[in-house]
Amino acid sequence: MRITNPLDGWLQVVACSPFPDAAGEMVLLPRCDIDGVITAERIEATAVQYRGHDVPKPKWPRPGMMLPVTVDLADPTRFRIEWDLVPTGREAASEPADAPTRGPFPRLWREVEHAASSPAPVNGLTPQQTEIALAGGAAALGLVPAVATVLSAREVQPSSPPGGTWDIAVRVRDPNGGSDWEAVTRMSFSSASRRKSRTAAGVELPVLVDPLNHKRIIVDVQRLS
Repeated sequence: MRITNPLDGWLQVVACSPFPDAAGEMVLLPRCDIDGVITAERIEATAVQYRGHDVPKPKWPRPGMMLPVTVDLADPTRFRIEWDLVPTGREAASEPADAPTRGPFPRLWREVEHAASSPAPVNGLTPQQTEIALAGGAAALGLVPAVATVLSAREVQPSSPPGGTWDIAVRVRDPNGGSDWEAVTRMSFSSASRRKSRTAAGVELPVLVDPLNHKRIIVDVQRLS
């Protein structure tokens, strides 16, 4: 693939094929399917898919990993994974936590450290997933646009001034035409007036939802009027 406007970036792996030899059978040229989100300076987060047979088995990816990529600034869906910069499982396990980086990319996305320092999931999503969803990568996380009607709301503690942090009970209109369901989504507000306009019973809110996991729901602030 020719990349005319190269830019260093990352591919966050959201989902990928299982390790090919896990069942005990040797696969010589396995295909790796990756669903993920490209992030880089000067471009918006972009949901992408990768399909290829050139993935080194010792570097087989897993959900949560950040893979170094070269991405086309003009078209972020055109990218190349820099497998030579990805550590093998053995290298990652033996590398000390404070090891220096190699080249322009950190050698390893330390999932354990990241998880330990991250708050508990809110709205069924981790803070990083929330950031990706609101930056345009919702589809890669299995989230689709929908509309929800506010049923009630209550302030949670600790809250955040000036508008506070509120849990909003809603009824979600199934985007696939099935039965509606009830859920709770959490949101912080920049003012009391904004909070009142968003949390009054009967107000319709644009949301991003997972039709297969009704606990995963977030207000789609990009579609708020």
